[in-house]
Amino acid sequence: MSYTTIRISKEDRERLRRIAKLLNKNSLAETLRYLISLAERELDRQEGKLKNVISSLKYAKDIGPTNAEDVDRYLYGGESDSTN
Repeated sequence: MSYTTIRISKEDRERLRRIAKLLNKNSLAETLRYLISLAERELDRQEGKLKNVISSLKYAKDIGPTNAEDVDRYLYGGESDSTN
């Protein structure tokens, strides 16, 4: 494994130290490695959710002009409670 140096602000270094202490990590590098892995997993999870949302849009249809007060009627059907 090869290494490099990164520059971060003193405030970010202190934040990283606090996180390292909370996670019982021995070094800032180990903490950063853990946080990067955690972020990658979270991004992968969010990407799956986004794909689900996008795929569900294929069932969407244009219902024309709408009134935000009638959102329940638009989503679930039934009578409108608004007086417009």
